[in-house]
Amino acid sequence: MMGEKKLQLISQKVLGLSKASETEILLFVTDRGLTRFANSQIHQNVAWEDLGISVRVVIGKKIGVASTNSFSDTALRDVVKRAENLAVWQKEDPHFKGLPKVKKLPKVVHLIHEATPAKRAEAVATIIKLARQKKITASGALDSAVSEVAVANSHGLWAYHASSASDLSTILLGRDSTGFGAQLARRVDEINATDVGIKAIEKVERGKKPIMVKPGKWDVILEPQAVNEMMAFFAWLGPNARIYHEQASHFSGQLGQKVAGENITIVDDPLDEAGFPMPFDFEGHPKTRLAIIKNGTLTNLVYDSYHAGKHEAKNTGHALPAPNTGGPMPLHLKIEPGKLTMEEMIKKVKKGLLVTRFWYVRVLNPKTLAITGMTRDGTFLIRNGKIVGGVKNLRFNQSIPEALKNVAEISRDAVPLSSFELELGTNQMPALHIKNWNFTSGTEF
Repeated sequence: MMGEKKLQLISQKVLGLSKASETEILLFVTDRGLTRFANSQIHQNVAWEDLGISVRVVIGKKIGVASTNSFSDTALRDVVKRAENLAVWQKEDPHFKGLPKVKKLPKVVHLIHEATPAKRAEAVATIIKLARQKKITASGALDSAVSEVAVANSHGLWAYHASSASDLSTILLGRDSTGFGAQLARRVDEINATDVGIKAIEKVERGKKPIMVKPGKWDVILEPQAVNEMMAFFAWLGPNARIYHEQASHFSGQLGQKVAGENITIVDDPLDEAGFPMPFDFEGHPKTRLAIIKNGTLTNLVYDSYHAGKHEAKNTGHALPAPNTGGPMPLHLKIEPGKLTMEEMIKKVKKGLLVTRFWYVRVLNPKTLAITGMTRDGTFLIRNGKIVGGVKNLRFNQSIPEALKNVAEISRDAVPLSSFELELGTNQMPALHIKNWNFTSGTEF
């Protein structure tokens, strides 16, 4: 870690070098460690320090952005000069209304904990030992990071936040079945590796001798990992103000209308202490809780300063690092929970499939928000409220809005999961019982 004072001094130096009418500095510092294991043994342990600075300058209404991964005086002079040169060659952007002004930021506790290689190895060893006892092959990774992000601009804005996270995931391989387990925590010693390993082993053993089932419309219980995979695409292509106003979103023109079942409330909650709080976006604008869908009704879009200015809307604090042509995005999504445990949800399914997670998910049609992908590492047949055995994996083609209209039950427990990268955000997802999930084909495994 470099600390807030050093990063503030660097930003002040850069502001002093810039001759532009407006200047913004975004700084990242990350200390990261990664322990990987395969064939039931640790095969890689690495640690690295990374830093970066991105400078955005505004000359009139011309904007230039340049970045570097050095904080030396020479590098700082160079990055400012490159940003200014790029701005000169741009066209005027009539929709640009200026960089954000200073606003009061919410108070968030900086929770920092560095994970040592020994601590990571200890957690990994727990899983390997459990797997060996069952003659199952263990693989996976434990990633830990301490991150600092800071934003400054020529209007006097200064925002700083530091956090840590550790993410353990494992795939266990049996003779004809696999199992997945994962856990995300702020501190590595908060991760229960025994619990992760036991859950993955249970999936391997329950999935032995998988049968093939016919593709088609199925009731599914999606575990939180699978829900999170689906909702990553919702975040990207759903409430994004740029896509919405360009009439490229499935939700375009539907603000204030029903777009999901009445049991669905989706919020972006960056200040929830149960998740991984983040007080500001990547322009230094304060974040706050925002209801995107409330009781099935699309209530809000997410905006950054540019699109808020362009469309005369309120900046909701969802800017990504410049230059960002993708538009604003929620990075702390949460589906409001229901009242049942996942086990109670399974008991209510007459015939269906339990899905641990998805793999290789891609967009089929952004306008309909349709995605395709495969089940993986634990897909099971449910009959009369009981899991009766493993099934071979299936490919699906599914519209996310249609799925959100067909949610029969939501679990009461939500799980923290990475939204994209640990430095960017963390979602909280429950399990969902969804009717008529569209499987299109099967696989050989």
